[in-house]
This record gives sequence, C-alpha cells and structure tokens, in this order.
Amino acid sequence: MVEGEGGRRPARATLARVLVGALPLQFAFGLVYSWGAVAPYVERELHWSPLLVSAVFSATPIGYGAGIVVGGRLADRLPPRRLCWTGLGLLAAGLAVALSFPSGVTFVFAYSMLGLGVGGGLALAGSIAAGRRVLPERAGAAGGLVTGAYAFAAPVQVPIVSLLAASIGWLPALRGLGLAMIGLGAATLAVMPAIPAPRSHPSGGAHPSLGALLRRPRLWTGILLEVTSTPLGAYAFVHAATYAQALGLAATVATFAITAVAVGNAAGRITGGAVSDKLGVDRVLLAVLLADVAAAVVLFAGPGPWALVSGALLAGTAFGASAGVIGRLAEDAAPDAPNSAFGLLFAGFAVGAGPGSLVGAAVAGSHAWLVMGALGASGLLVVAARLRFRGQVRVLGQDHEDQGQDHG
Repeated sequence: MVEGEGGRRPARATLARVLVGALPLQFAFGLVYSWGAVAPYVERELHWSPLLVSAVFSATPIGYGAGIVVGGRLADRLPPRRLCWTGLGLLAAGLAVALSFPSGVTFVFAYSMLGLGVGGGLALAGSIAAGRRVLPERAGAAGGLVTGAYAFAAPVQVPIVSLLAASIGWLPALRGLGLAMIGLGAATLAVMPAIPAPRSHPSGGAHPSLGALLRRPRLWTGILLEVTSTPLGAYAFVHAATYAQALGLAATVATFAITAVAVGNAAGRITGGAVSDKLGVDRVLLAVLLADVAAAVVLFAGPGPWALVSGALLAGTAFGASAGVIGRLAEDAAPDAPNSAFGLLFAGFAVGAGPGSLVGAAVAGSHAWLVMGALGASGLLVVAARLRFRGQVRVLGQDHEDQGQDHG
C-alpha cells in the first residue's frame, strides 16, 4: 500500500514510482504548447484566420477546465491511476480523429478540447492526487512538480516540432510527436503503483459539495486570482512569435520569444509551488500580478529584441507560477476536499487562459498587451479582499473566523 496519509512518509521507491508515472504523463500532455510553433504554417497553408488559430489553443483550457473539475471531484473518491489512464485514452482518441481528418472543427473539438483538454484535466487530477498522497506535507511542491512537468514540454517539444514542421510539414510533425507522447505516457504510467482511493471525509461524513466549497472566501477569491493572472501568459504563448515578426525583428528573435515564454512557464510552476509552501500563496500571487503588469508594459512598448524576449520571459514566468501555486491554494482553502478544490481552482486558471487569449486576439496589435495587463492589474483588488480572510481557519469544512480576541 502506498503511504502518505496519516503522517507516515512514503518509501523512497514508492515516491520514485509515482513520480516516474505522473511526471512523464504530464510531459506528454504538454503537446498543447506545440501549437504555437505550427500556427504560422497553418495560417499560411490552410488560410485559417488568426481567430480560428487562437481558438485551437483556447479550446484546450476550456476542455481542461471541465475535465479538472470532474476529475478533481472523482479524485476524492477513486484511485488516481484510473483517472490517469482515462485521460491518456481520451488524448489518444482526440489525436487520432484530428490528425486523421484535419480541419478547424476536428482540431478545435477533438484535438484540443477533448484530447488535450478533457483528457488532460482528468490526467492532471489523477497525477496531483497521486503526488499529494506521497508528499502530504508539501502540497505546493507536489503541484509545482506535476504542473511543471507539463510546462517543461514546451522548451523541449516546441524546438523539435518547429524543426520538423519546417522540413517535413506541420501535420506529419504533429502526428509523429503525438504518437511518441502517447507511447511515453503509457510506458511510464504502467510503472505507477496501484494507489488506493482516498479515505472518506475525516469527520466520517460526506465530502463537502462543490457549492459549499465555492462559498468559502479563500476558494472563490483564489479562483478570481487565477482568472485574472493567466490571460497575458496564454496570449503570449500563441502570439509572441507573430508579434516579433510584426515588429520586423529577425526570425531568430521570434523563436527566442516563444522559447522564453515556455522556459518561464516551466520554471514559474516549479518555483511558485515550492515557494508557496514557505511564504504562502498570497505573496506569490501578488508577485505574479505585478509581473503581469510589468510584462504588458514592456511588450506594448514595441521593444527591441532583448526587451521583447525579457517581456516574454516575464509573462511566461507569471503564467507558470499562477498554475504552480494551485496545489497550495487548494490545501489552504479546503484541506477536507483538496482534490475537489484543486479542480475548481484550475478551472479558474483555464477560464483565464482560454477566453482571455481570445480577447487578446480580438483586440490584436500592441494594444492587446495592455488589455491583458489590465486584467492582471484588476487581480490586485482581489488580493486586497483576500487579506480580510487571512485569519480564517478551516477545520473539517467549518469556517472559524479569528476575531482577534484574547483566548488566554
């Protein structure tokens, strides 16, 4: 049996097997980021509009949001590995349809929303639940590692698919990479131990409903922070390279810009999760929002090569950190139902990343960066609201407000 609940530390071998099963699986779902590399080829060869190209990317977080809410709820009841296999199966089905019959419809709904979206959400819920079981006292670090593995796919896969798309075409490149990622996920997931389903609610009763969780101030304000902090980074993933080209910069600058977003995203997730365990989520998210505003100003200014890459790196880091802290956010808001809370919070991340990117595409041009930055700035008001609830203590679903009274 896998330990991790009840205070006992898991065996090193068990921890290693869980990480070997969960991290490469998330790396496989990081295929989503390769769309930014093939998007210019699709626009040129198939004459898809920028809005349709953005819709393919944005459909993933929309499907992800649905998948992670359902998956998070199921993860409080089912064995994690079952959710991981289901997610991988949906990825295989979605890629099979879209890459066999490529069109705007199949890419938006099968490739993006179903395979990478719903499938990715279920796989993430299972991976997070498994990580939490073997690292029970470091929810932030566990979440950062799992989501970081997802993001690490970008700096690795994007250069590969870029080279392949230039030499053999974008569709064969996606087919080859997709098949390799499904094989990688299946091979490593087979190593994950059979982790049992979570125990029942600590009080012996039922887990709190989603509605009850959403009424908790620390949860709904966390969701709002995720919604406001993610649009800029999501937009940068899709349009940083195109923006560099529109400024008349060299093709290598465009490549460096999208790579900077990817590297910042991966580093931000791992670092943000680990730091949130030590400093708390509010400080990390405040830094994320300020970074969003700074990146938006730099990118709007129509900078030279180095400033553009620096702004892209800052946007990617903020985007990643907002995902990396979700594990600690969930534990903070709902220690009695952390997987369900994680699903709701990640849905907020998806809502900000999906429609937020579409808003930027609709505005277009340099002014899109200012609009994305304004959304980040609005999150500063949410941080102020969260300070009112900082004294709140949650025990088995009951809210106990610290009124500052002397109980001595």
